[in-house]
Amino acid sequence: MVTARSLIGILVVALAFTTVDCTVHRHSRYRPEPRPTPSPTPRPQRPRPLPTRSAVPERDTTRDPLTRMVNDKTTAREEAALKLAERARAELNGGTTERAFELLDTAIETAPRLSPPYVLRARAFLAEGNTESARADLDKAAALPAPADWVAETAATRGAVFEVEGNRAEAVTAYRRALRIFPGNQTAAEALKRLTAAPQ
Repeated sequence: MVTARSLIGILVVALAFTTVDCTVHRHSRYRPEPRPTPSPTPRPQRPRPLPTRSAVPERDTTRDPLTRMVNDKTTAREEAALKLAERARAELNGGTTERAFELLDTAIETAPRLSPPYVLRARAFLAEGNTESARADLDKAAALPAPADWVAETAATRGAVFEVEGNRAEAVTAYRRALRIFPGNQTAAEALKRLTAAPQ
Protein backbone atom coordinates (compact mmCIF):
# COMPACT_ATOMS: atom_id res chain seq x y z
CA MET A 1 0.00 0.00 0.00
CA VAL A 2 1.36 3.37 -1.04
CA THR A 3 1.72 5.63 1.93
CA ALA A 4 1.67 9.38 1.85
CA ARG A 5 5.38 9.47 2.64
CA SER A 6 6.29 7.22 -0.27
CA LEU A 7 4.03 9.26 -2.59
CA ILE A 8 5.84 12.39 -1.58
CA GLY A 9 9.15 10.65 -2.22
CA ILE A 10 8.05 9.61 -5.72
CA LEU A 11 6.93 13.14 -6.49
CA VAL A 12 10.25 14.59 -5.28
CA VAL A 13 12.20 12.11 -7.44
CA ALA A 14 10.00 12.83 -10.48
CA LEU A 15 10.36 16.54 -9.95
CA ALA A 16 14.14 16.18 -9.67
CA PHE A 17 14.34 14.27 -12.98
CA THR A 18 12.18 16.87 -14.69
CA THR A 19 14.40 19.67 -13.44
CA VAL A 20 17.57 17.85 -14.45
CA ASP A 21 16.17 17.06 -17.90
CA CYS A 22 15.11 20.65 -18.50
CA THR A 23 18.44 21.93 -17.31
CA VAL A 24 20.43 19.60 -19.55
CA HIS A 25 18.12 20.27 -22.46
CA ARG A 26 18.36 24.02 -21.92
CA HIS A 27 22.15 24.03 -21.74
CA SER A 28 22.66 21.68 -24.65
CA ARG A 29 20.73 23.84 -27.12
CA TYR A 30 23.04 26.17 -29.15
CA ARG A 31 22.30 29.79 -28.62
CA PRO A 32 24.54 32.30 -30.41
CA GLU A 33 25.80 35.06 -28.26
CA PRO A 34 24.06 38.31 -29.14
CA ARG A 35 26.43 40.53 -31.07
CA PRO A 36 26.33 44.22 -30.44
CA THR A 37 24.89 46.18 -33.31
CA PRO A 38 27.78 47.93 -35.05
CA SER A 39 27.49 51.63 -34.65
CA PRO A 40 28.12 53.67 -37.79
CA THR A 41 31.64 54.99 -38.04
CA PRO A 42 31.49 58.69 -37.32
CA ARG A 43 32.64 60.69 -40.32
CA PRO A 44 34.88 63.62 -39.65
CA GLN A 45 33.00 66.86 -39.86
CA ARG A 46 34.34 69.13 -42.57
CA PRO A 47 34.50 72.71 -41.48
CA ARG A 48 31.95 74.81 -43.27
CA PRO A 49 33.48 77.50 -45.42
CA LEU A 50 33.28 80.91 -43.87
CA PRO A 51 31.56 83.59 -45.90
CA THR A 52 34.18 85.39 -47.90
CA ARG A 53 34.38 89.06 -48.53
CA SER A 54 34.39 90.24 -52.10
CA ALA A 55 37.93 90.25 -53.39
CA VAL A 56 39.64 93.60 -53.35
CA PRO A 57 40.87 94.38 -56.86
CA GLU A 58 44.59 94.15 -57.26
CA ARG A 59 46.54 97.30 -57.92
CA ASP A 60 46.83 98.25 -61.58
CA THR A 61 50.55 98.10 -62.35
CA THR A 62 50.20 99.18 -65.99
CA ARG A 63 50.82 102.77 -64.87
CA ASP A 64 53.99 101.86 -62.99
CA PRO A 65 57.34 102.42 -64.71
CA LEU A 66 57.74 99.64 -67.27
CA THR A 67 61.21 98.90 -65.93
CA ARG A 68 59.51 97.31 -62.91
CA MET A 69 58.57 94.44 -65.21
CA VAL A 70 62.25 93.50 -65.47
CA ASN A 71 63.10 90.30 -63.62
CA ASP A 72 65.67 87.50 -63.79
CA LYS A 73 63.95 86.04 -66.89
CA THR A 74 64.00 89.31 -68.83
CA THR A 75 66.50 89.37 -71.67
CA ALA A 76 68.79 92.35 -72.27
CA ARG A 77 66.85 93.22 -75.44
CA GLU A 78 63.53 93.13 -73.60
CA GLU A 79 64.92 95.34 -70.84
CA ALA A 80 66.15 97.85 -73.43
CA ALA A 81 62.74 97.78 -75.16
CA LEU A 82 60.91 98.42 -71.88
CA LYS A 83 63.15 101.40 -71.16
CA LEU A 84 62.42 102.83 -74.62
CA ALA A 85 58.69 102.26 -74.16
CA GLU A 86 58.79 104.04 -70.81
CA ARG A 87 60.46 107.05 -72.42
CA ALA A 88 57.80 106.96 -75.14
CA ARG A 89 55.06 106.99 -72.54
CA ALA A 90 56.57 110.12 -70.99
CA GLU A 91 56.49 111.74 -74.46
CA LEU A 92 52.83 110.73 -74.92
CA ASN A 93 51.89 112.09 -71.52
CA GLY A 94 53.59 115.33 -72.52
CA GLY A 95 51.53 115.48 -75.72
CA THR A 96 54.35 114.64 -78.15
CA THR A 97 53.44 111.78 -80.47
CA GLU A 98 56.23 112.12 -83.03
CA ARG A 99 59.06 111.25 -80.63
CA ALA A 100 56.85 108.63 -78.97
CA PHE A 101 56.39 106.84 -82.30
CA GLU A 102 60.15 106.79 -82.90
CA LEU A 103 60.85 105.28 -79.49
CA LEU A 104 58.02 102.74 -79.72
CA ASP A 105 58.98 101.62 -83.23
CA THR A 106 62.51 100.96 -81.97
CA ALA A 107 61.19 99.18 -78.86
CA ILE A 108 59.01 96.87 -80.98
CA GLU A 109 61.87 96.12 -83.36
CA THR A 110 64.13 95.35 -80.39
CA ALA A 111 61.69 92.99 -78.63
CA PRO A 112 58.66 92.19 -80.82
CA ARG A 113 57.24 89.68 -78.28
CA LEU A 114 56.49 92.33 -75.63
CA SER A 115 52.88 93.48 -75.34
CA PRO A 116 53.20 96.93 -73.61
CA PRO A 117 54.96 98.74 -76.51
CA TYR A 118 52.12 97.76 -78.88
CA VAL A 119 49.50 99.03 -76.42
CA LEU A 120 51.37 102.31 -76.01
CA ARG A 121 51.75 102.72 -79.76
CA ALA A 122 48.00 102.08 -80.12
CA ARG A 123 47.46 104.98 -77.72
CA ALA A 124 49.75 107.16 -79.82
CA PHE A 125 47.70 106.29 -82.92
CA LEU A 126 44.52 107.10 -81.01
CA ALA A 127 45.95 110.48 -80.03
CA GLU A 128 46.21 111.20 -83.77
CA GLY A 129 42.74 109.79 -84.47
CA ASN A 130 44.08 106.78 -86.39
CA THR A 131 41.77 104.07 -85.02
CA GLU A 132 42.62 101.54 -87.76
CA SER A 133 46.33 101.46 -86.89
CA ALA A 134 45.49 101.50 -83.16
CA ARG A 135 43.27 98.44 -83.63
CA ALA A 136 46.01 96.63 -85.57
CA ASP A 137 48.51 97.20 -82.75
CA LEU A 138 45.97 96.02 -80.17
CA ASP A 139 45.40 92.83 -82.17
CA LYS A 140 49.16 92.20 -82.08
CA ALA A 141 49.28 92.89 -78.34
CA ALA A 142 46.33 90.55 -77.68
CA ALA A 143 48.13 87.72 -79.49
CA LEU A 144 51.16 87.95 -77.18
CA PRO A 145 51.61 86.47 -73.70
CA ALA A 146 51.21 89.13 -71.03
CA PRO A 147 50.30 89.56 -67.36
CA ALA A 148 46.56 89.85 -66.62
CA ASP A 149 46.77 93.59 -65.93
CA TRP A 150 48.25 94.20 -69.40
CA VAL A 151 45.68 91.91 -71.05
CA ALA A 152 43.01 94.04 -69.38
CA GLU A 153 44.77 97.24 -70.49
CA THR A 154 44.71 95.96 -74.07
CA ALA A 155 40.94 95.40 -73.79
CA ALA A 156 40.45 98.81 -72.19
CA THR A 157 42.41 100.54 -74.96
CA ARG A 158 40.20 98.73 -77.47
CA GLY A 159 37.28 100.31 -75.63
CA ALA A 160 38.93 103.70 -76.19
CA VAL A 161 39.12 102.92 -79.93
CA PHE A 162 35.36 102.29 -80.00
CA GLU A 163 34.79 105.45 -77.99
CA VAL A 164 36.82 107.57 -80.43
CA GLU A 165 34.79 106.04 -83.27
CA GLY A 166 31.58 107.06 -81.51
CA ASN A 167 30.48 103.49 -80.76
CA ARG A 168 29.47 103.94 -77.13
CA ALA A 169 27.84 100.51 -76.67
CA GLU A 170 30.91 98.63 -77.92
CA ALA A 171 33.16 100.85 -75.83
CA VAL A 172 31.20 100.02 -72.66
CA THR A 173 31.33 96.31 -73.52
CA ALA A 174 35.11 96.45 -73.99
CA TYR A 175 35.63 98.38 -70.76
CA ARG A 176 33.51 95.88 -68.82
CA ARG A 177 35.45 93.02 -70.36
CA ALA A 178 38.69 94.66 -69.21
CA LEU A 179 37.37 94.82 -65.65
CA ARG A 180 36.35 91.17 -65.78
CA ILE A 181 39.90 90.28 -66.79
CA PHE A 182 41.47 92.50 -64.15
CA PRO A 183 39.09 94.31 -61.75
CA GLY A 184 41.71 96.90 -60.82
CA ASN A 185 42.13 98.29 -64.35
CA GLN A 186 42.01 102.07 -63.97
CA THR A 187 41.56 102.91 -67.65
CA ALA A 188 38.32 100.93 -67.86
CA ALA A 189 37.04 102.01 -64.43
CA GLU A 190 37.56 105.70 -65.19
CA ALA A 191 36.03 105.40 -68.67
CA LEU A 192 32.93 103.58 -67.40
CA LYS A 193 32.47 106.15 -64.67
CA ARG A 194 32.67 108.92 -67.26
CA LEU A 195 30.36 107.18 -69.75
CA THR A 196 27.69 106.17 -67.26
CA ALA A 197 27.64 109.65 -65.73
CA ALA A 198 27.30 111.37 -69.12
CA PRO A 199 23.78 111.73 -70.59
CA GLN A 200 23.16 109.42 -73.51
